[in-house]
Amino acid sequence: MSRRGRPKIPRFISEEPKFRVFKPQGIPVGDLDKVILTVDELEAIRLVDYLDYTQEEAAKLMGISRRVLWSLLTEGRRKIADALINGKAIIIEGGEYKIRECDFCMRHRFGIKKHCRTLDGEEL
Repeated sequence: MSRRGRPKIPRFISEEPKFRVFKPQGIPVGDLDKVILTVDELEAIRLVDYLDYTQEEAAKLMGISRRVLWSLLTEGRRKIADALINGKAIIIEGGEYKIRECDFCMRHRFGIKKHCRTLDGEEL
């Protein structure tokens, strides 16, 4: 079966997530309902909510439009809220993404004075 419409372009992320599962303490993950948070949703949340980039900066860094970034943020935040409020496990997997090369950072490509990180986590 073929997809209709435009193919999704990969979203750039800085690194693979270090942790893939979050769950309420004391309950086996097999006994919990789960929400799937995609890697690109996590990256959007990381850039905007954790690193304090503007949505415009984060969208450029991920190589997507502000509208797509807004959709990733909205969906990712909804999933996290659902898991926290309803005691569900968060599984981080999937999504359309590629690891961002260092030369595709905002400082090099867009002239914005923010850092990119190397693969070993050091700032440039």
